[in-house]
Amino acid sequence: MTEEKRELFQKINDQLKNAMKNKDELRLSTLRMVKRKILYVNAKGDLPDLEITKIIKKYSKELKESIEEFKKVERAKEVERHEKELAIVSEYLPKELSPEEVKKIVQQTIQEIGATSIKEMGKVMKAVLEKQPGIDGKVVNQFVRELLK
Repeated sequence: MTEEKRELFQKINDQLKNAMKNKDELRLSTLRMVKRKILYVNAKGDLPDLEITKIIKKYSKELKESIEEFKKVERAKEVERHEKELAIVSEYLPKELSPEEVKKIVQQTIQEIGATSIKEMGKVMKAVLEKQPGIDGKVVNQFVRELLK
């Protein structure tokens, strides 16, 4: 395996310092939360970027769920704040792939592995998720099922 990159945690720390200097309260509190979640998993923050991306992706999902809940109870201020937090968190995630791009990656992976039946779905899923951290597992699952029928 190649050398694991460990630049994301440093980038978050640098941005946190900038937010303090600029007195950007929302960015500061959001980045502190991200850092707290990373340090919860590893007290030194000594994780490869892939793992940090997974943590940030999970936090982003939590924010999206909160936004939906606040919309249901018509709490506009909270919706707005959480959407701004989500925008900040999204800066640290890889670009979202379109469904066509995901399907193409799944097709390539199936060919590389030589998968022929739905029984090999787990192998394909694992390989795709390793290739593309931060990719939506539900979308991958849907295409793997469709292509391995």
